[in-house]
Amino acid sequence: MDKPYIVSARKYRPSSFDTVVGQSHVTDTLEHEVTSGNLAQALLFCGPKGVGKTSCARILAKRINELHSAAEENYELNIFELDAASNNKVDDIRQLIDQVRFAPQIGRFKVYIIDEVHMLSTAAFNAFLKTLEEPPAHAIFILATTEKHKVLPTILSRCQVFDFKRIGIQDIVSHLEFVALREGVVAESEALHLIAEKADGALRDSLSIFDRINAFSQGEEITYQLVRENLQILDRDIFFQTLNDLKNADASAIFLQVNSVLELGFDLNLFVSGLASHVRDVLMAKHSETINIMELPDSIKDRYRHESGAMDLKFLGRALRLLSKCDIQYRDSSSPRLLVEVTLLEIAGLTDSEAVGEKKKNEVSKQDKIENEEITESPTKNKEDEKSDLEIKEVPIKSQKAEIKLVNENISLIEVDRDIDKTRVIEEQVPFKKKSAFSLRSGGIKSPTEMEKNISQLDQDVKNLSPFDQKSLLVCWDRVAESMVNSNVVYALLNQINPILEEDFNIRISVGTRVQSRYLEEVRDELVSSLRKELKNDSLGINIHVEDSASNAKVVYTAEERYQFLLEKNPQLDEFRKEFQLDID
Repeated sequence: MDKPYIVSARKYRPSSFDTVVGQSHVTDTLEHEVTSGNLAQALLFCGPKGVGKTSCARILAKRINELHSAAEENYELNIFELDAASNNKVDDIRQLIDQVRFAPQIGRFKVYIIDEVHMLSTAAFNAFLKTLEEPPAHAIFILATTEKHKVLPTILSRCQVFDFKRIGIQDIVSHLEFVALREGVVAESEALHLIAEKADGALRDSLSIFDRINAFSQGEEITYQLVRENLQILDRDIFFQTLNDLKNADASAIFLQVNSVLELGFDLNLFVSGLASHVRDVLMAKHSETINIMELPDSIKDRYRHESGAMDLKFLGRALRLLSKCDIQYRDSSSPRLLVEVTLLEIAGLTDSEAVGEKKKNEVSKQDKIENEEITESPTKNKEDEKSDLEIKEVPIKSQKAEIKLVNENISLIEVDRDIDKTRVIEEQVPFKKKSAFSLRSGGIKSPTEMEKNISQLDQDVKNLSPFDQKSLLVCWDRVAESMVNSNVVYALLNQINPILEEDFNIRISVGTRVQSRYLEEVRDELVSSLRKELKNDSLGINIHVEDSASNAKVVYTAEERYQFLLEKNPQLDEFRKEFQLDID
């Protein structure tokens, strides 16, 4: 008869402290305490799942009895395990306390292992306190939990706490190589590395994944491609290609890449988080100090090192910030695909207003520099030349071929083409109200810098700043509310709100809940625009405040009180009730 199949997580479970993977800081301490006889009577093992807490508890219980029992004796009867997830009531703890009173028949110690101790109820914890603080000399308690913060502080203070850490990727890979060798399985190093990454620091999970991949391979070699397809993991090549497309601002390639990820059946949220991790790895690969802490094979590290050399730090930083923001907003987005595409386009600089503005600023600065160089390189003129220049400047504007077109008091185009230096100045629509943005005096046309200052001053001059009072505000508020009658919720909110005029033409509106505030935030721009137009004041602004009125609200109990409360909110409710002959109840 064939031997029954045993999963690798059980078959290769550590039986001694030497075989525990990645927890030497705990196993060495426990071994020293056992051999020296200075072991505490209550210990708490806490840490993530699958890192060896229960295994270490069993090994410790075994070591305690090995040192204080004869070799031929069966000390396993002195070890008791309790699953607190299913035995979490106070009666279960009382039954345990009754067992603790009796000394062991063989050996010196009884060891009680309570797994998932955070699942105990508060009453069970309280019943356990006294025994845990002053246990019998023959009793040792080992508690294990994955959620240390759920254990009562009074329990923690009575235990010696050992914190287990996540197992490193390289440690997991080494253990998987050992298991593959024992099982006669041929596996690529990158494939085992991918399994270790997927396990996220849990050795038990990595062994479970290894068994699954081994069954899927049907005795063949476990390759990187096989693991990637079986675990539904996006290939690194996709991230390398996407980052290059973003760097080159290739919009069509970005859209095709997003579509390809969807066709492969992957969630875009997984794609965004994976791309963010990839950008972080590229950033780390820029320096030799940080690339050493990357838990990746050497071949992958070399690829990241080569890729980082062609990437700009500012570009990578902006990409990481935008991808993190997209990851947060993904779940609340009504169109996740559009959100991801817009984020990628913004990273590429195709929709980033800051990048576009900076580019234009650089172009303007470059043009000013060229003009200044031309002025500097021009030969020095003598007095006779300056005199001739003055005579030329006094020539009528018509002879200088200056064409000025005014439409509705706005200068839409200024084109000056002089015979001397053939200089052409084109200004886009410049508001023209009280002053002119240019001057054709004897000194000639103003420089672009002076014209920009004049234009900025004109913008301030034409801004409407008509004063208004609280009464005018209320009248205009009613008109604006009527214009939003299509939105029932907003219309009802505006009719209930009493706007208050504050300093600097700021309007304060107060609402009772955040839901109402959210509705008003959506139409804030429309409200401000309408009120500015009605009141002829471009400095007007709206501040929305949520006031917590829960403490002052009157609690209604009876049907009559509820009806009166609703009637205050909507007086038309009484007419509705009378028309349909409805009772208040």
